[in-house]
Amino acid sequence: MEEAVEFSKLGVLLMNTGTADEPTVEAVRAYLSEFLMDPAIIGAPRAIRKQLVRHICKHRPERTVANYEAFWTPEGSPFILTSREQCTLLAASLTEALGSPVHVALAMRYGNPGIPAGLRELRDAGCDGVVVLPCYPQQVSVCAGTCLKAANAEFERLRADGWQAESVDIFNFYEQPAYRRALVDRVAASWTYTPGAKLVVSFHSTLMADIEAGDPYRDQAEATRDFLAEGLGIPAEDVVLSYQSRFDNRKWLQPFTAPTVLELAAQGVRDICVVCPIFTATNLETAIEVDRDLRKTFLDAAGEGATFTYVPELNTDAGLIEALTAEVLSALADPQDYRQFPDPGQDTSLPGMLHPSASFAGKRCK
Repeated sequence: MEEAVEFSKLGVLLMNTGTADEPTVEAVRAYLSEFLMDPAIIGAPRAIRKQLVRHICKHRPERTVANYEAFWTPEGSPFILTSREQCTLLAASLTEALGSPVHVALAMRYGNPGIPAGLRELRDAGCDGVVVLPCYPQQVSVCAGTCLKAANAEFERLRADGWQAESVDIFNFYEQPAYRRALVDRVAASWTYTPGAKLVVSFHSTLMADIEAGDPYRDQAEATRDFLAEGLGIPAEDVVLSYQSRFDNRKWLQPFTAPTVLELAAQGVRDICVVCPIFTATNLETAIEVDRDLRKTFLDAAGEGATFTYVPELNTDAGLIEALTAEVLSALADPQDYRQFPDPGQDTSLPGMLHPSASFAGKRCK
Protein backbone atom coordinates (compact mmCIF):
# COMPACT_ATOMS: atom_id res chain seq x y z
CA MET A 1 0.00 0.00 0.00
CA GLU A 2 1.35 3.39 -0.93
CA GLU A 3 1.74 6.05 1.78
CA ALA A 4 -1.42 8.07 2.38
CA VAL A 5 -1.72 11.39 0.62
CA GLU A 6 -1.63 14.54 2.73
CA PHE A 7 -2.62 18.01 1.57
CA SER A 8 -2.47 21.32 3.34
CA LYS A 9 -6.03 21.93 2.13
CA LEU A 10 -8.24 19.38 0.49
CA GLY A 11 -10.88 20.16 -2.10
CA VAL A 12 -13.51 17.92 -3.66
CA LEU A 13 -15.10 18.51 -7.05
CA LEU A 14 -18.54 16.91 -6.84
CA MET A 15 -19.74 16.34 -10.39
CA ASN A 16 -22.98 15.46 -12.12
CA THR A 17 -24.55 15.74 -15.56
CA GLY A 18 -26.29 19.10 -15.30
CA THR A 19 -29.46 20.72 -16.57
CA ALA A 20 -30.71 23.80 -18.39
CA ASP A 21 -30.35 27.12 -16.60
CA GLU A 22 -34.08 27.75 -16.74
CA PRO A 23 -37.22 26.12 -18.17
CA THR A 24 -37.26 27.97 -21.47
CA VAL A 25 -36.83 26.83 -25.06
CA GLU A 26 -33.66 28.91 -25.43
CA ALA A 27 -32.05 27.52 -22.27
CA VAL A 28 -33.02 23.95 -23.10
CA ARG A 29 -31.59 24.34 -26.61
CA ALA A 30 -28.29 25.68 -25.24
CA TYR A 31 -28.01 22.84 -22.74
CA LEU A 32 -28.98 20.13 -25.23
CA SER A 33 -26.50 21.47 -27.78
CA GLU A 34 -23.62 21.33 -25.29
CA PHE A 35 -24.65 17.84 -24.18
CA LEU A 36 -24.89 16.40 -27.69
CA MET A 37 -21.65 17.98 -28.88
CA ASP A 38 -19.75 15.79 -26.41
CA PRO A 39 -18.09 13.06 -28.54
CA ALA A 40 -18.83 10.61 -25.72
CA ILE A 41 -22.52 11.08 -26.54
CA ILE A 42 -22.34 11.28 -30.35
CA GLY A 43 -19.05 9.86 -31.58
CA ALA A 44 -19.25 11.08 -35.18
CA PRO A 45 -16.59 13.45 -36.57
CA ARG A 46 -17.12 17.00 -35.33
CA ALA A 47 -18.48 18.39 -38.62
CA ILE A 48 -21.08 15.64 -38.88
CA ARG A 49 -21.85 15.90 -35.18
CA LYS A 50 -22.55 19.62 -35.54
CA GLN A 51 -25.02 18.95 -38.34
CA LEU A 52 -26.78 16.28 -36.32
CA VAL A 53 -26.96 18.47 -33.23
CA ARG A 54 -28.28 21.41 -35.20
CA HIS A 55 -31.02 19.20 -36.62
CA ILE A 56 -31.96 17.69 -33.23
CA CYS A 57 -31.95 21.05 -31.46
CA LYS A 58 -34.16 22.71 -34.04
CA HIS A 59 -37.42 21.29 -32.66
CA ARG A 60 -36.67 18.98 -29.71
CA PRO A 61 -36.45 21.79 -27.09
CA GLU A 62 -39.91 22.98 -28.04
CA ARG A 63 -41.26 19.47 -27.49
CA THR A 64 -39.56 18.95 -24.13
CA VAL A 65 -39.67 22.38 -22.44
CA ALA A 66 -43.04 21.53 -20.84
CA ASN A 67 -41.29 18.79 -18.86
CA TYR A 68 -38.76 21.30 -17.55
CA GLU A 69 -41.60 23.61 -16.57
CA ALA A 70 -43.32 20.76 -14.71
CA PHE A 71 -40.13 19.84 -12.87
CA TRP A 72 -39.01 23.36 -11.89
CA THR A 73 -39.88 25.04 -8.58
CA PRO A 74 -39.92 28.77 -7.73
CA GLU A 75 -36.47 28.25 -6.16
CA GLY A 76 -35.06 26.67 -9.34
CA SER A 77 -34.23 23.16 -10.50
CA PRO A 78 -34.63 20.61 -7.67
CA PHE A 79 -31.68 18.74 -9.18
CA ILE A 80 -29.33 21.71 -8.77
CA LEU A 81 -30.69 22.59 -5.34
CA THR A 82 -30.14 19.02 -4.12
CA SER A 83 -26.65 18.87 -5.65
CA ARG A 84 -25.66 22.04 -3.81
CA GLU A 85 -26.95 20.63 -0.54
CA GLN A 86 -24.95 17.45 -1.15
CA CYS A 87 -21.84 19.63 -1.40
CA THR A 88 -22.60 21.33 1.90
CA LEU A 89 -23.23 18.06 3.70
CA LEU A 90 -20.16 16.34 2.24
CA ALA A 91 -17.93 19.27 3.19
CA ALA A 92 -19.18 19.12 6.79
CA SER A 93 -18.74 15.33 6.94
CA LEU A 94 -15.20 15.39 5.54
CA THR A 95 -14.20 18.33 7.71
CA GLU A 96 -15.31 16.40 10.78
CA ALA A 97 -13.57 13.22 9.64
CA LEU A 98 -10.25 14.91 8.79
CA GLY A 99 -10.24 17.55 11.51
CA SER A 100 -9.52 20.39 9.07
CA PRO A 101 -11.67 22.37 6.64
CA VAL A 102 -12.51 20.68 3.33
CA HIS A 103 -13.91 22.70 0.44
CA VAL A 104 -16.45 20.96 -1.81
CA ALA A 105 -17.33 22.64 -5.11
CA LEU A 106 -20.12 21.64 -7.47
CA ALA A 107 -19.45 21.15 -11.18
CA MET A 108 -21.80 20.02 -13.92
CA ARG A 109 -20.48 18.32 -17.05
CA TYR A 110 -22.91 20.39 -19.11
CA GLY A 111 -24.48 23.70 -18.16
CA ASN A 112 -23.85 25.61 -14.96
CA PRO A 113 -22.01 25.63 -12.66
CA GLY A 114 -19.43 24.33 -15.11
CA ILE A 115 -16.17 22.47 -14.58
CA PRO A 116 -13.91 25.53 -15.06
CA ALA A 117 -15.86 27.45 -12.43
CA GLY A 118 -15.75 24.55 -9.98
CA LEU A 119 -12.00 24.01 -10.30
CA ARG A 120 -11.28 27.73 -10.09
CA GLU A 121 -13.33 27.82 -6.90
CA LEU A 122 -11.11 25.12 -5.40
CA ARG A 123 -7.96 26.86 -6.65
CA ASP A 124 -9.05 30.19 -5.19
CA ALA A 125 -9.86 28.48 -1.89
CA GLY A 126 -6.21 27.45 -1.66
CA CYS A 127 -6.67 23.73 -2.25
CA ASP A 128 -3.48 21.89 -3.15
CA GLY A 129 -5.19 18.53 -3.43
CA VAL A 130 -8.43 17.72 -5.23
CA VAL A 131 -10.60 14.61 -5.28
CA VAL A 132 -12.73 14.56 -8.43
CA LEU A 133 -15.92 12.71 -7.57
CA PRO A 134 -18.64 12.13 -10.19
CA CYS A 135 -21.81 11.45 -8.20
CA TYR A 136 -22.69 8.24 -10.06
CA PRO A 137 -22.39 5.02 -8.02
CA GLN A 138 -21.95 2.89 -11.17
CA GLN A 139 -19.30 3.62 -13.79
CA VAL A 140 -20.27 4.36 -17.38
CA SER A 141 -18.28 6.26 -19.98
CA VAL A 142 -21.11 8.67 -20.85
CA CYS A 143 -21.45 9.75 -17.21
CA ALA A 144 -18.43 9.31 -14.93
CA GLY A 145 -16.09 8.78 -17.88
CA THR A 146 -16.87 12.03 -19.69
CA CYS A 147 -16.99 13.95 -16.39
CA LEU A 148 -13.49 12.83 -15.44
CA LYS A 149 -12.07 13.35 -18.90
CA ALA A 150 -13.36 16.93 -19.05
CA ALA A 151 -12.26 17.68 -15.49
CA ASN A 152 -8.76 16.34 -16.14
CA ALA A 153 -8.44 18.44 -19.31
CA GLU A 154 -9.42 21.59 -17.42
CA PHE A 155 -7.12 20.64 -14.56
CA GLU A 156 -4.23 20.49 -17.02
CA ARG A 157 -5.01 24.01 -18.25
CA LEU A 158 -5.07 25.38 -14.73
CA ARG A 159 -1.86 23.56 -13.83
CA ALA A 160 -0.22 25.10 -16.89
CA ASP A 161 -1.25 28.47 -15.47
CA GLY A 162 0.54 27.72 -12.23
CA TRP A 163 -1.88 25.89 -9.95
CA GLN A 164 0.32 23.23 -8.39
CA ALA A 165 -2.26 20.79 -7.10
CA GLU A 166 -2.51 17.02 -7.20
CA SER A 167 -5.70 15.14 -7.96
CA VAL A 168 -7.35 11.80 -7.37
CA ASP A 169 -10.26 10.63 -9.54
CA ILE A 170 -13.04 8.35 -8.29
CA PHE A 171 -14.72 6.28 -10.98
CA ASN A 172 -17.48 4.57 -9.00
CA PHE A 173 -18.64 3.73 -5.50
CA TYR A 174 -21.27 1.04 -6.03
CA GLU A 175 -19.27 -1.36 -3.83
CA GLN A 176 -19.12 1.10 -0.93
CA PRO A 177 -20.94 -0.64 1.97
CA ALA A 178 -22.60 2.58 3.13
CA TYR A 179 -24.03 3.13 -0.35
CA ARG A 180 -25.37 -0.40 -0.52
CA ARG A 181 -27.00 -0.10 2.90
CA ALA A 182 -28.50 3.26 2.01
CA LEU A 183 -29.99 2.00 -1.26
CA VAL A 184 -31.44 -1.15 0.32
CA ASP A 185 -32.91 0.90 3.17
CA ARG A 186 -34.41 3.44 0.73
CA VAL A 187 -36.22 0.69 -1.19
CA ALA A 188 -37.40 -0.98 2.02
CA ALA A 189 -38.75 2.33 3.34
CA SER A 190 -40.67 2.94 0.11
CA TRP A 191 -42.15 -0.47 -0.66
CA THR A 192 -42.93 -3.83 0.93
CA TYR A 193 -42.38 -6.88 -1.24
CA THR A 194 -45.08 -9.53 -1.45
CA PRO A 195 -44.86 -12.74 -3.50
CA GLY A 196 -45.70 -12.05 -7.14
CA ALA A 197 -44.63 -8.42 -7.01
CA LYS A 198 -41.59 -7.22 -8.97
CA LEU A 199 -38.74 -4.86 -8.17
CA VAL A 200 -37.63 -3.19 -11.43
CA VAL A 201 -34.04 -1.93 -11.22
CA SER A 202 -33.84 0.55 -14.07
CA PHE A 203 -30.60 2.12 -15.25
CA HIS A 204 -30.07 4.83 -17.83
CA SER A 205 -29.12 2.94 -20.98
CA THR A 206 -25.84 3.34 -22.83
CA LEU A 207 -24.53 2.36 -26.25
CA MET A 208 -23.71 -1.30 -26.77
CA ALA A 209 -20.56 -0.17 -28.61
CA ASP A 210 -19.22 1.14 -25.30
CA ILE A 211 -20.11 -2.07 -23.47
CA GLU A 212 -18.43 -4.14 -26.19
CA ALA A 213 -15.34 -1.92 -25.87
CA GLY A 214 -15.03 -2.80 -22.19
CA ASP A 215 -17.24 -0.34 -20.32
CA PRO A 216 -18.00 -2.05 -16.94
CA TYR A 217 -21.47 -0.52 -16.61
CA ARG A 218 -23.54 -3.62 -17.34
CA ASP A 219 -21.53 -5.72 -14.88
CA GLN A 220 -21.94 -3.09 -12.17
CA ALA A 221 -25.68 -2.74 -12.91
CA GLU A 222 -26.07 -6.50 -12.54
CA ALA A 223 -24.08 -6.45 -9.30
CA THR A 224 -26.38 -3.70 -8.00
CA ARG A 225 -29.46 -5.73 -8.90
CA ASP A 226 -27.99 -8.72 -7.07
CA PHE A 227 -27.13 -6.90 -3.84
CA LEU A 228 -30.60 -5.33 -3.79
CA ALA A 229 -32.22 -8.75 -4.11
CA GLU A 230 -30.03 -10.17 -1.37
CA GLY A 231 -30.32 -7.17 0.95
CA LEU A 232 -34.11 -7.04 0.61
CA GLY A 233 -34.60 -10.79 0.76
CA ILE A 234 -36.43 -10.86 -2.59
CA PRO A 235 -36.19 -13.95 -4.84
CA ALA A 236 -33.88 -13.29 -7.76
CA GLU A 237 -36.66 -13.97 -10.29
CA ASP A 238 -38.68 -11.08 -8.84
CA VAL A 239 -35.89 -8.50 -9.32
CA VAL A 240 -35.87 -7.31 -12.94
CA LEU A 241 -33.02 -5.35 -14.54
CA SER A 242 -33.85 -2.94 -17.37
CA TYR A 243 -32.55 0.17 -19.09
CA GLN A 244 -34.32 3.43 -19.90
CA SER A 245 -33.90 6.56 -22.02
CA ARG A 246 -32.65 5.35 -25.36
CA PHE A 247 -31.91 8.55 -27.28
CA ASP A 248 -31.77 7.44 -30.92
CA ASN A 249 -31.78 4.42 -33.22
CA ARG A 250 -28.29 3.17 -32.45
CA LYS A 251 -27.83 -0.15 -30.61
CA TRP A 252 -28.44 0.48 -26.90
CA LEU A 253 -28.12 -1.70 -23.82
CA GLN A 254 -31.37 -3.65 -23.27
CA PRO A 255 -33.98 -4.73 -22.20
CA PHE A 256 -35.71 -1.36 -22.23
CA THR A 257 -37.76 -0.37 -19.21
CA ALA A 258 -41.08 0.66 -20.78
CA PRO A 259 -41.54 -2.59 -22.77
CA THR A 260 -40.44 -4.50 -19.68
CA VAL A 261 -43.18 -3.09 -17.44
CA LEU A 262 -45.74 -3.60 -20.20
CA GLU A 263 -44.69 -7.25 -20.40
CA LEU A 264 -45.02 -7.56 -16.62
CA ALA A 265 -48.52 -6.13 -16.80
CA ALA A 266 -49.41 -8.59 -19.58
CA GLN A 267 -48.16 -11.43 -17.35
CA GLY A 268 -50.61 -10.38 -14.66
CA VAL A 269 -48.21 -8.53 -12.34
CA ARG A 270 -50.16 -5.87 -10.44
CA ASP A 271 -47.53 -4.53 -8.05
CA ILE A 272 -44.18 -3.17 -9.19
CA CYS A 273 -41.57 -0.97 -7.58
CA VAL A 274 -39.03 0.93 -9.69
CA VAL A 275 -35.64 2.17 -8.49
CA CYS A 276 -33.00 4.00 -10.59
CA PRO A 277 -29.67 3.46 -8.79
CA ILE A 278 -27.40 5.37 -11.23
CA PHE A 279 -28.96 8.65 -10.09
CA THR A 280 -28.19 10.15 -6.68
CA ALA A 281 -30.32 13.30 -7.09
CA THR A 282 -33.89 13.61 -8.35
CA ASN A 283 -33.80 14.90 -11.90
CA LEU A 284 -35.94 15.47 -14.95
CA GLU A 285 -35.49 11.92 -16.21
CA THR A 286 -36.55 10.22 -13.00
CA ALA A 287 -39.28 12.66 -11.99
CA ILE A 288 -40.93 12.93 -15.41
CA GLU A 289 -39.91 9.95 -17.52
CA VAL A 290 -40.10 7.36 -14.76
CA ASP A 291 -42.20 8.55 -11.83
CA ARG A 292 -44.81 10.21 -14.06
CA ASP A 293 -44.78 8.65 -17.55
CA LEU A 294 -43.68 5.10 -16.72
CA ARG A 295 -46.16 5.06 -13.82
CA LYS A 296 -48.98 5.88 -16.25
CA THR A 297 -47.74 3.31 -18.76
CA PHE A 298 -47.86 0.50 -16.22
CA LEU A 299 -51.09 1.47 -14.46
CA ASP A 300 -52.94 1.89 -17.75
CA ALA A 301 -51.78 -1.54 -18.88
CA ALA A 302 -52.19 -3.38 -15.56
CA GLY A 303 -55.67 -2.06 -14.87
CA GLU A 304 -57.73 -1.57 -11.74
CA GLY A 305 -56.06 -2.44 -8.48
CA ALA A 306 -52.50 -2.18 -9.79
CA THR A 307 -49.88 -0.28 -7.81
CA PHE A 308 -46.68 1.45 -8.94
CA THR A 309 -44.08 2.59 -6.42
CA TYR A 310 -41.15 4.79 -7.34
CA VAL A 311 -38.19 4.83 -4.96
CA PRO A 312 -36.86 8.38 -4.53
CA GLU A 313 -33.18 9.04 -5.16
CA LEU A 314 -30.88 9.11 -2.14
CA ASN A 315 -30.51 12.89 -2.55
CA THR A 316 -29.29 14.15 0.86
CA ASP A 317 -29.71 10.84 2.68
CA ALA A 318 -27.17 10.42 5.47
CA GLY A 319 -26.18 7.04 4.00
CA LEU A 320 -25.17 8.61 0.69
CA ILE A 321 -23.09 11.28 2.41
CA GLU A 322 -21.46 8.55 4.52
CA ALA A 323 -20.64 6.60 1.34
CA LEU A 324 -19.16 9.62 -0.44
CA THR A 325 -17.12 10.49 2.64
CA ALA A 326 -15.80 6.94 2.96
CA GLU A 327 -14.86 6.83 -0.72
CA VAL A 328 -12.91 10.09 -0.51
CA LEU A 329 -11.09 8.90 2.60
CA SER A 330 -10.26 5.60 0.88
CA ALA A 331 -8.82 7.46 -2.08
CA LEU A 332 -6.60 9.52 0.19
CA ALA A 333 -5.53 6.56 2.33
CA ASP A 334 -4.52 4.33 -0.58
CA PRO A 335 -3.84 6.37 -3.72
CA GLN A 336 -2.18 3.40 -5.44
CA ASP A 337 -5.64 1.87 -5.82
CA TYR A 338 -6.78 5.08 -7.48
CA ARG A 339 -4.19 5.32 -10.24
CA GLN A 340 -4.92 4.64 -13.86
CA PHE A 341 -2.48 5.94 -16.41
CA PRO A 342 -3.10 5.27 -20.13
CA ASP A 343 -0.99 2.39 -21.37
CA PRO A 344 1.75 3.23 -23.88
CA GLY A 345 0.35 3.32 -27.38
CA GLN A 346 -3.24 3.89 -26.32
CA ASP A 347 -5.14 6.66 -28.11
CA THR A 348 -6.02 8.98 -25.24
CA SER A 349 -8.23 11.05 -27.53
CA LEU A 350 -10.88 8.35 -27.45
CA PRO A 351 -14.02 9.13 -25.44
CA GLY A 352 -13.75 7.72 -21.95
CA MET A 353 -9.95 7.52 -21.87
CA LEU A 354 -8.64 9.74 -19.11
CA HIS A 355 -5.61 11.98 -19.05
CA PRO A 356 -3.59 12.01 -15.79
CA SER A 357 -4.05 15.44 -14.26
CA ALA A 358 -1.20 15.21 -11.78
CA SER A 359 0.82 12.55 -10.02
CA PHE A 360 -2.13 10.19 -9.84
CA ALA A 361 -5.49 10.21 -11.57
CA GLY A 362 -8.06 7.48 -11.59
CA LYS A 363 -9.51 4.68 -9.56
CA ARG A 364 -9.06 1.28 -11.09
CA CYS A 365 -12.19 -0.12 -12.70
CA LYS A 366 -13.51 -2.88 -10.51
